[in-house]
Amino acid sequence: MKNKILLFLSIILLAAGCNIFSAPVPSGVVKTVNGGADWQFSNGAKAAKINLSSSNISKIALSPANHEVVYAGSFDGGVYESDDSGANWKQILSKILVYDLAVDPHNPKQIYAAGMYSNLGKVLKTTDGGLSWQEIYNESTQNNPVRAIAVNPLNPSQIVIGSSSGNLIKSADGGMSWQLAQNFNDRAQEITWQNGSLYVLFRSKGLFKSSDFGLNFEDLTAGLTVSKVIDYIGGGGNEKSFNHFFVDSLTSSLIYITSNKGLYKTVDNGKTWASLALPVKISDAQVMAVKLGNSSNLVFVSVGATIYKSTDAGSSWQTQGISTNGYVNCILVDPGLPQIIYAGIYVNKQ
Repeated sequence: MKNKILLFLSIILLAAGCNIFSAPVPSGVVKTVNGGADWQFSNGAKAAKINLSSSNISKIALSPANHEVVYAGSFDGGVYESDDSGANWKQILSKILVYDLAVDPHNPKQIYAAGMYSNLGKVLKTTDGGLSWQEIYNESTQNNPVRAIAVNPLNPSQIVIGSSSGNLIKSADGGMSWQLAQNFNDRAQEITWQNGSLYVLFRSKGLFKSSDFGLNFEDLTAGLTVSKVIDYIGGGGNEKSFNHFFVDSLTSSLIYITSNKGLYKTVDNGKTWASLALPVKISDAQVMAVKLGNSSNLVFVSVGATIYKSTDAGSSWQTQGISTNGYVNCILVDPGLPQIIYAGIYVNKQ
């Protein structure tokens, strides 16, 4: 009888891939409708043709005309669109590995996707909401993806892209022509425009600001050193790995930046930085995404699969874990309904 039981268990284990206790490790999109009190996966119905549960999400964006229309870029390839706030999805661009995307704030049918295809960095553009796409930028060197892109809300013809090699390239005519602004010899992480200024984050060198469309740059993280940082968690200074940042829309002197050593904040445009304590071990404080809500005091950040929420500008935190073995790579707060928040998950599948 004992041998029969063992044989029966062996058959079950083989049928279950040798681990009957293993659980799915979904990636894709998660969403909260109550300000982060709880989060649910929003990858589409299980029976739907398109389901994002196996997609590694690089960026989430909203249509400026209708916030029920959501876009998700995927490192695995393509751009997805939902017209019902993430309940269902369709693919509007395939094949290209999308590192970043941007929607023209004045023309919701004009979308840009930046990434890599056939080992070449590329930028694609659609003017009809994803029905057709055209290539507007092609990197000449191999394995140098376009990692970041941003459209100037005050002048949508101005576009800036950043590559893995550190090239910062700009277009003043909507992508018809391009010119090198500067090479930083460091991987571009993220680009954004705020109040007419351009902000660019690099992996090792940190955050730079330009007020003249990339002609000149100011190093905002030069003060993030051992001697100048106000360190509350004991790990700060000499950052080597920056991840994401956010500039407050109400006052651009308020900036949050995430790094391999934690979360930092400046209230004086980078002259001084404070290290904000998170309820996590310093060794685990690889802080990724950061976003502000409809108030300068409302902050969302992520460490691994946990999303942290602060209502007092980072003095205290509430936590909510996501059921995934991956990590939260990006966060998006709906500016019209700030209780609705989306987050993109990345799972290492190797």
